[in-house]
Amino acid sequence: MKILYRERFLFFIATLVIGAIFLLSPKAHAASTTGSYLTTSPISDNITILPGQRGSTTLEVQNNSSVSETITVKLDKFTPNGDLGEANITTPSVTDPSVSWVHFSTTSFVAQPGVWNTITMTINVPNYASLGYYYAVLFIPKSSQTAPTTSDQIRGANAIFVLMDTNSSNEQRQLTLTSFSSTSGLYQFLPATFQIKVKNNGNINLIPQGDVYISRSPNGKVIDTIDVNSGLGNVLPDSSRLFSASWVDGLPAFVNKLVGGQTITNKKGQSIKQLDWNFSEPISKFRFGKYYAHLVLVYNNGNHDIPINAYLSFWVIPWKLILIIIIVIVAIIFSWKTIRKIVKQTFSRHKKQNFKN
Repeated sequence: MKILYRERFLFFIATLVIGAIFLLSPKAHAASTTGSYLTTSPISDNITILPGQRGSTTLEVQNNSSVSETITVKLDKFTPNGDLGEANITTPSVTDPSVSWVHFSTTSFVAQPGVWNTITMTINVPNYASLGYYYAVLFIPKSSQTAPTTSDQIRGANAIFVLMDTNSSNEQRQLTLTSFSSTSGLYQFLPATFQIKVKNNGNINLIPQGDVYISRSPNGKVIDTIDVNSGLGNVLPDSSRLFSASWVDGLPAFVNKLVGGQTITNKKGQSIKQLDWNFSEPISKFRFGKYYAHLVLVYNNGNHDIPINAYLSFWVIPWKLILIIIIVIVAIIFSWKTIRKIVKQTFSRHKKQNFKN
Protein backbone atom coordinates (compact mmCIF):
# COMPACT_ATOMS: atom_id res chain seq x y z
CA MET A 1 0.00 0.00 0.00
CA LYS A 2 2.86 2.35 0.80
CA ILE A 3 4.45 1.71 -2.61
CA LEU A 4 1.11 2.32 -4.36
CA TYR A 5 0.72 5.61 -2.49
CA ARG A 6 4.22 6.69 -3.51
CA GLU A 7 3.52 5.81 -7.15
CA ARG A 8 0.37 7.93 -7.12
CA PHE A 9 2.20 10.82 -5.55
CA LEU A 10 4.98 10.61 -8.15
CA PHE A 11 2.34 10.56 -10.87
CA PHE A 12 0.81 13.71 -9.36
CA ILE A 13 4.20 15.45 -9.34
CA ALA A 14 4.80 14.48 -12.99
CA THR A 15 1.37 15.84 -13.92
CA LEU A 16 2.20 19.17 -12.29
CA VAL A 17 5.47 19.39 -14.24
CA ILE A 18 3.78 18.66 -17.56
CA GLY A 19 1.01 21.11 -16.78
CA ALA A 20 3.45 23.88 -15.89
CA ILE A 21 5.38 23.28 -19.12
CA PHE A 22 2.13 23.44 -21.05
CA LEU A 23 1.35 26.83 -19.48
CA LEU A 24 4.49 28.32 -21.02
CA SER A 25 3.09 28.02 -24.54
CA PRO A 26 -0.14 29.74 -25.64
CA LYS A 27 -2.71 27.66 -27.49
CA ALA A 28 -2.53 28.03 -31.26
CA HIS A 29 -5.32 27.95 -33.76
CA ALA A 30 -4.36 28.12 -37.41
CA ALA A 31 -6.60 30.50 -39.29
CA SER A 32 -6.51 31.63 -42.87
CA THR A 33 -6.42 35.36 -43.58
CA THR A 34 -7.94 37.02 -46.58
CA GLY A 35 -7.71 40.56 -47.83
CA SER A 36 -8.57 42.83 -50.71
CA TYR A 37 -7.05 42.02 -54.07
CA LEU A 38 -6.11 45.69 -54.48
CA THR A 39 -2.93 47.17 -53.06
CA THR A 40 -2.77 50.94 -52.63
CA SER A 41 0.20 53.16 -51.85
CA PRO A 42 0.84 55.15 -49.76
CA ILE A 43 -1.39 54.38 -46.79
CA SER A 44 -1.59 58.09 -46.07
CA ASP A 45 0.00 61.21 -47.46
CA ASN A 46 0.68 64.54 -45.74
CA ILE A 47 0.94 67.50 -48.09
CA THR A 48 1.21 71.25 -47.52
CA ILE A 49 -0.34 73.66 -50.03
CA LEU A 50 -0.55 77.35 -49.24
CA PRO A 51 -3.76 79.31 -49.91
CA GLY A 52 -3.94 80.53 -53.50
CA GLN A 53 -1.58 77.82 -54.74
CA ARG A 54 -1.91 74.45 -56.43
CA GLY A 55 -0.28 71.19 -55.43
CA SER A 56 -0.43 67.56 -56.34
CA THR A 57 0.40 64.12 -55.04
CA THR A 58 0.79 60.72 -56.66
CA LEU A 59 -1.38 57.76 -55.66
CA GLU A 60 -0.83 54.18 -56.80
CA VAL A 61 -3.01 51.09 -56.97
CA GLN A 62 -2.19 47.53 -58.04
CA ASN A 63 -4.56 44.76 -59.10
CA ASN A 64 -3.41 41.54 -57.45
CA SER A 65 -6.02 39.31 -59.07
CA SER A 66 -5.52 37.24 -62.23
CA VAL A 67 -8.04 39.20 -64.32
CA SER A 68 -8.39 42.84 -65.32
CA GLU A 69 -10.67 45.03 -63.24
CA THR A 70 -12.34 48.39 -63.82
CA ILE A 71 -11.58 50.74 -60.91
CA THR A 72 -13.53 53.87 -60.02
CA VAL A 73 -11.89 56.70 -58.05
CA LYS A 74 -14.16 58.34 -55.45
CA LEU A 75 -13.41 61.30 -53.20
CA ASP A 76 -14.66 61.23 -49.60
CA LYS A 77 -13.66 62.85 -46.31
CA PHE A 78 -12.63 61.18 -43.07
CA THR A 79 -12.62 61.74 -39.34
CA PRO A 80 -10.94 59.73 -36.54
CA ASN A 81 -12.78 56.64 -35.35
CA GLY A 82 -11.60 55.75 -31.85
CA ASP A 83 -8.04 56.09 -30.61
CA LEU A 84 -6.36 53.27 -32.58
CA GLY A 85 -5.77 55.20 -35.77
CA GLU A 86 -8.88 53.96 -37.56
CA ALA A 87 -10.84 56.30 -39.80
CA ASN A 88 -14.52 57.00 -40.25
CA ILE A 89 -15.02 57.60 -43.98
CA THR A 90 -17.99 59.80 -44.84
CA THR A 91 -19.53 61.23 -47.98
CA PRO A 92 -18.88 64.98 -47.99
CA SER A 93 -21.77 67.39 -47.90
CA VAL A 94 -22.85 68.90 -51.22
CA THR A 95 -22.11 72.27 -49.66
CA ASP A 96 -18.51 71.33 -48.78
CA PRO A 97 -16.38 73.56 -51.08
CA SER A 98 -13.14 71.64 -50.44
CA VAL A 99 -14.36 68.79 -52.64
CA SER A 100 -14.46 71.02 -55.72
CA TRP A 101 -10.79 71.91 -55.22
CA VAL A 102 -9.72 68.33 -56.02
CA HIS A 103 -9.16 66.86 -59.49
CA PHE A 104 -7.83 63.44 -60.54
CA SER A 105 -5.90 62.58 -63.68
CA THR A 106 -8.54 59.88 -64.17
CA THR A 107 -11.62 58.80 -62.27
CA SER A 108 -12.02 55.39 -63.92
CA PHE A 109 -9.47 53.00 -65.39
CA VAL A 110 -8.88 49.35 -66.20
CA ALA A 111 -6.29 47.79 -63.89
CA GLN A 112 -4.42 44.92 -65.49
CA PRO A 113 -3.23 42.04 -63.27
CA GLY A 114 0.01 42.75 -61.42
CA VAL A 115 0.41 46.25 -62.85
CA TRP A 116 0.80 49.42 -60.79
CA ASN A 117 -1.48 52.27 -61.90
CA THR A 118 -0.57 55.87 -61.11
CA ILE A 119 -3.22 58.53 -60.44
CA THR A 120 -2.34 62.17 -59.89
CA MET A 121 -4.42 64.06 -57.34
CA THR A 122 -4.30 67.84 -57.88
CA ILE A 123 -5.66 70.34 -55.35
CA ASN A 124 -6.31 74.00 -56.26
CA VAL A 125 -6.44 75.77 -52.91
CA PRO A 126 -8.34 79.07 -52.86
CA ASN A 127 -7.14 82.14 -51.00
CA TYR A 128 -9.74 81.77 -48.27
CA ALA A 129 -8.69 78.23 -47.29
CA SER A 130 -7.33 77.71 -43.80
CA LEU A 131 -6.22 74.97 -41.40
CA GLY A 132 -6.42 71.33 -42.55
CA TYR A 133 -8.51 69.23 -44.91
CA TYR A 134 -8.74 65.47 -44.64
CA TYR A 135 -9.57 63.53 -47.80
CA ALA A 136 -10.17 59.82 -48.30
CA VAL A 137 -9.54 58.65 -51.88
CA LEU A 138 -11.40 55.39 -52.51
CA PHE A 139 -10.54 52.90 -55.26
CA ILE A 140 -13.67 50.85 -55.90
CA PRO A 141 -13.60 47.76 -58.16
CA LYS A 142 -16.56 47.45 -60.52
CA SER A 143 -17.28 43.97 -59.17
CA SER A 144 -17.94 45.40 -55.69
CA GLN A 145 -20.11 48.20 -57.06
CA THR A 146 -22.63 45.61 -58.23
CA ALA A 147 -22.95 44.25 -54.68
CA PRO A 148 -26.47 44.55 -53.19
CA THR A 149 -25.55 46.54 -50.08
CA THR A 150 -23.54 49.62 -49.27
CA SER A 151 -21.50 47.77 -46.65
CA ASP A 152 -20.26 45.36 -49.31
CA GLN A 153 -19.17 48.30 -51.43
CA ILE A 154 -17.15 49.71 -48.54
CA ARG A 155 -15.48 46.36 -47.89
CA GLY A 156 -14.55 46.10 -51.55
CA ALA A 157 -12.77 49.47 -51.64
CA ASN A 158 -9.26 50.55 -50.70
CA ALA A 159 -8.65 54.04 -49.37
CA ILE A 160 -5.66 56.38 -49.30
CA PHE A 161 -5.87 59.17 -46.75
CA VAL A 162 -4.60 62.56 -47.89
CA LEU A 163 -4.10 65.17 -45.16
CA MET A 164 -3.66 68.67 -46.55
CA ASP A 165 -2.23 71.48 -44.43
CA THR A 166 -2.54 75.09 -45.60
CA ASN A 167 0.06 76.27 -43.08
CA SER A 168 -2.39 78.91 -41.88
CA SER A 169 -1.40 81.56 -39.36
CA ASN A 170 -4.48 80.49 -37.39
CA GLU A 171 -3.08 77.04 -36.72
CA GLN A 172 -2.65 76.01 -33.11
CA ARG A 173 -0.37 73.02 -32.56
CA GLN A 174 -0.68 71.55 -29.10
CA LEU A 175 -0.35 67.96 -27.95
CA THR A 176 -0.67 66.51 -24.44
CA LEU A 177 0.31 63.11 -23.10
CA THR A 178 -2.77 61.48 -21.59
CA SER A 179 -1.05 58.33 -20.30
CA PHE A 180 2.11 56.26 -20.51
CA SER A 181 1.58 52.71 -19.28
CA SER A 182 2.71 49.13 -19.58
CA THR A 183 0.25 46.40 -20.52
CA SER A 184 1.48 44.49 -17.47
CA GLY A 185 3.51 45.28 -14.40
CA LEU A 186 4.99 41.78 -14.49
CA TYR A 187 6.10 39.91 -17.61
CA GLN A 188 7.33 36.34 -17.74
CA PHE A 189 9.31 36.99 -20.89
CA LEU A 190 9.55 39.74 -23.46
CA PRO A 191 8.02 41.45 -25.29
CA ALA A 192 7.07 44.15 -22.83
CA THR A 193 4.51 46.43 -24.46
CA PHE A 194 4.05 50.10 -23.67
CA GLN A 195 1.04 52.21 -24.55
CA ILE A 196 1.32 55.93 -25.19
CA LYS A 197 -1.94 57.86 -25.39
CA VAL A 198 -1.90 61.44 -26.61
CA LYS A 199 -4.53 64.08 -27.32
CA ASN A 200 -4.41 66.78 -29.97
CA ASN A 201 -5.70 69.94 -28.31
CA GLY A 202 -4.98 72.09 -31.34
CA ASN A 203 -6.77 72.63 -34.65
CA ILE A 204 -4.37 70.92 -37.10
CA ASN A 205 -3.13 67.34 -37.41
CA LEU A 206 0.15 66.47 -35.68
CA ILE A 207 2.67 63.62 -35.96
CA PRO A 208 4.32 62.86 -32.61
CA GLN A 209 7.50 60.79 -32.61
CA GLY A 210 9.93 59.61 -29.99
CA ASP A 211 11.58 56.76 -28.16
CA VAL A 212 11.25 54.64 -25.05
CA TYR A 213 14.59 54.13 -23.30
CA ILE A 214 15.04 50.96 -21.21
CA SER A 215 17.41 50.85 -18.24
CA ARG A 216 17.99 48.86 -15.06
CA SER A 217 17.74 51.90 -12.77
CA PRO A 218 16.19 55.38 -12.91
CA ASN A 219 18.36 57.55 -15.17
CA GLY A 220 20.72 54.58 -15.52
CA LYS A 221 22.60 53.35 -18.56
CA VAL A 222 20.29 52.74 -21.52
CA ILE A 223 20.29 49.09 -22.54
CA ASP A 224 17.78 49.40 -25.38
CA THR A 225 15.82 52.01 -27.34
CA ILE A 226 12.35 51.50 -28.82
CA ASP A 227 10.82 53.67 -31.54
CA VAL A 228 7.43 55.30 -30.98
CA ASN A 229 5.25 56.00 -34.03
CA SER A 230 7.87 55.05 -36.60
CA GLY A 231 4.99 54.78 -39.10
CA LEU A 232 4.34 58.54 -38.79
CA GLY A 233 0.73 58.18 -37.69
CA ASN A 234 -1.32 61.38 -37.48
CA VAL A 235 -3.36 62.67 -34.56
CA LEU A 236 -6.27 64.73 -35.86
CA PRO A 237 -7.56 67.85 -34.07
CA ASP A 238 -9.67 67.34 -30.95
CA SER A 239 -9.00 63.60 -30.92
CA SER A 240 -6.86 61.08 -29.05
CA ARG A 241 -4.65 58.32 -30.36
CA LEU A 242 -3.03 55.33 -28.73
CA PHE A 243 0.43 54.27 -29.89
CA SER A 244 2.12 51.02 -28.88
CA ALA A 245 5.81 50.21 -28.58
CA SER A 246 7.22 46.80 -27.68
CA TRP A 247 10.55 45.81 -26.18
CA VAL A 248 11.46 42.52 -27.87
CA ASP A 249 15.24 42.31 -27.57
CA GLY A 250 15.69 39.68 -24.89
CA LEU A 251 16.34 36.02 -24.15
CA PRO A 252 14.00 34.23 -24.35
CA ALA A 253 11.10 36.08 -25.96
CA PHE A 254 7.70 35.34 -27.42
CA VAL A 255 7.73 35.75 -31.22
CA ASN A 256 5.16 35.23 -33.95
CA LYS A 257 4.69 31.58 -34.86
CA LEU A 258 5.46 30.95 -38.51
CA VAL A 259 4.47 28.03 -40.71
CA GLY A 260 5.77 28.11 -44.24
CA GLY A 261 6.84 31.70 -43.75
CA GLN A 262 3.29 32.73 -42.82
CA THR A 263 2.17 34.01 -39.42
CA ILE A 264 -0.31 31.70 -37.70
CA THR A 265 -3.31 33.42 -36.13
CA ASN A 266 -6.03 32.40 -33.68
CA LYS A 267 -9.78 32.50 -34.20
CA LYS A 268 -9.81 36.23 -33.46
CA GLY A 269 -7.20 36.95 -36.13
CA GLN A 270 -4.48 37.62 -33.57
CA SER A 271 -0.99 36.28 -34.23
CA ILE A 272 0.02 33.22 -32.21
CA LYS A 273 3.14 33.62 -30.08
CA GLN A 274 5.73 30.97 -29.29
CA LEU A 275 8.64 31.10 -26.89
CA ASP A 276 11.94 31.40 -28.75
CA TRP A 277 15.21 30.46 -27.07
CA ASN A 278 17.87 32.03 -29.27
CA PHE A 279 21.02 30.53 -27.78
CA SER A 280 23.17 32.48 -30.22
CA GLU A 281 22.42 35.60 -28.17
CA PRO A 282 24.80 36.52 -25.31
CA ILE A 283 23.71 35.57 -21.80
CA SER A 284 23.60 39.30 -20.96
CA LYS A 285 20.34 39.49 -22.90
CA PHE A 286 18.59 37.20 -20.43
CA ARG A 287 15.99 39.52 -18.94
CA PHE A 288 15.27 39.20 -15.23
CA GLY A 289 14.35 41.69 -12.55
CA LYS A 290 13.13 45.26 -12.41
CA TYR A 291 13.42 47.62 -15.38
CA TYR A 292 12.65 51.26 -16.04
CA ALA A 293 11.16 52.87 -19.15
CA HIS A 294 11.71 56.53 -20.01
CA LEU A 295 9.48 57.98 -22.73
CA VAL A 296 10.65 60.99 -24.73
CA LEU A 297 7.94 62.09 -27.16
CA VAL A 298 8.37 65.08 -29.46
CA TYR A 299 5.99 67.15 -31.59
CA ASN A 300 6.47 70.40 -33.50
CA ASN A 301 4.42 73.41 -32.43
CA GLY A 302 5.14 75.25 -35.66
CA ASN A 303 8.27 76.96 -34.35
CA HIS A 304 10.31 74.25 -32.66
CA ASP A 305 10.13 70.74 -31.22
CA ILE A 306 8.36 70.27 -27.89
CA PRO A 307 9.56 67.29 -25.81
CA ILE A 308 7.29 65.34 -23.45
CA ASN A 309 8.81 63.04 -20.81
CA ALA A 310 7.26 60.22 -18.78
CA TYR A 311 8.56 57.32 -16.67
CA LEU A 312 7.42 53.92 -15.44
CA SER A 313 8.86 50.70 -14.04
CA PHE A 314 8.04 47.03 -14.65
CA TRP A 315 9.30 43.55 -13.85
CA VAL A 316 10.44 40.62 -15.98
CA ILE A 317 10.35 37.40 -13.96
CA PRO A 318 9.87 33.98 -15.62
CA TRP A 319 7.81 32.69 -12.70
CA LYS A 320 6.36 29.71 -14.57
CA LEU A 321 9.86 28.57 -15.52
CA ILE A 322 10.93 29.03 -11.89
CA LEU A 323 7.89 27.01 -10.79
CA ILE A 324 8.86 24.19 -13.15
CA ILE A 325 12.40 24.14 -11.81
CA ILE A 326 11.16 24.06 -8.21
CA ILE A 327 8.69 21.25 -8.97
CA VAL A 328 11.38 19.23 -10.75
CA ILE A 329 13.82 19.71 -7.86
CA VAL A 330 11.17 18.73 -5.29
CA ALA A 331 10.21 15.71 -7.38
CA ILE A 332 13.85 14.62 -7.69
CA ILE A 333 14.48 15.06 -3.95
CA PHE A 334 11.29 13.22 -3.01
CA SER A 335 11.98 10.44 -5.51
CA TRP A 336 15.54 10.05 -4.28
CA LYS A 337 14.45 9.89 -0.63
CA THR A 338 11.67 7.44 -1.51
CA ILE A 339 14.00 5.20 -3.51
CA ARG A 340 16.59 5.25 -0.72
CA LYS A 341 13.92 4.37 1.83
CA ILE A 342 12.60 1.50 -0.30
CA VAL A 343 16.12 0.17 -0.89
CA LYS A 344 16.95 0.46 2.80
CA GLN A 345 13.74 -1.35 3.82
CA THR A 346 14.34 -4.07 1.24
CA PHE A 347 17.96 -4.55 2.32
CA SER A 348 16.91 -4.66 5.99
CA ARG A 349 14.19 -7.24 5.22
CA HIS A 350 16.63 -9.48 3.34
CA LYS A 351 19.17 -9.10 6.12
CA LYS A 352 16.64 -10.24 8.75
CA GLN A 353 15.62 -13.24 6.62
CA ASN A 354 19.24 -14.25 6.13
CA PHE A 355 19.83 -13.95 9.87
CA LYS A 356 16.87 -16.22 10.67
CA ASN A 357 18.12 -18.78 8.17
